[in-house]
Amino acid sequence: MPFDIALISSPENFAGEHEIIEQMFESGLKMLYARKPQMPDPLLERWIIGFDIKWHSYILPWQGSAHSFEELEKTNANICFLSPIFDSISKFGYKAKYNSQELKDGILAWRDFQKKENCSQKLFALGGVAAENIAELEGLGFDGAAVLGAVWHNPDPVEALLEILNRRLG
Repeated sequence: MPFDIALISSPENFAGEHEIIEQMFESGLKMLYARKPQMPDPLLERWIIGFDIKWHSYILPWQGSAHSFEELEKTNANICFLSPIFDSISKFGYKAKYNSQELKDGILAWRDFQKKENCSQKLFALGGVAAENIAELEGLGFDGAAVLGAVWHNPDPVEALLEILNRRLG
């Protein structure tokens, strides 16, 4: 099963944002979560419409993240985000919540819960995800990862995303 990468939009708008994101889609990005906390829904819809229509199916609404395995069990989204896995790049002082063994054990228990409930949700890592830890996330049992700070805090966000996409094992 391939390890998926999702990008969360920069919370702030900036000049050239649509062009940069469309370059990312052209380079292999398949999922962009539109997260603009300060933007009312009608403006967010206009922001999405600003992309070429061929990319609209790649743009998904942000649905939030769980901060514990117990919280994950209450999530009914197709893709669940568990955070923070590593120290956050975009949120100062937001530290990793789990060690590797806790993650492995938690993911196994969550998968057992999923089987009992006849669910088939995917689990994505969030928080501090960068090119250098993608392979580790795959080894822990995540289905994918969401990136934000490693891309948007880089002077070349397209290159940063490409490096992350190229580091996957799957």
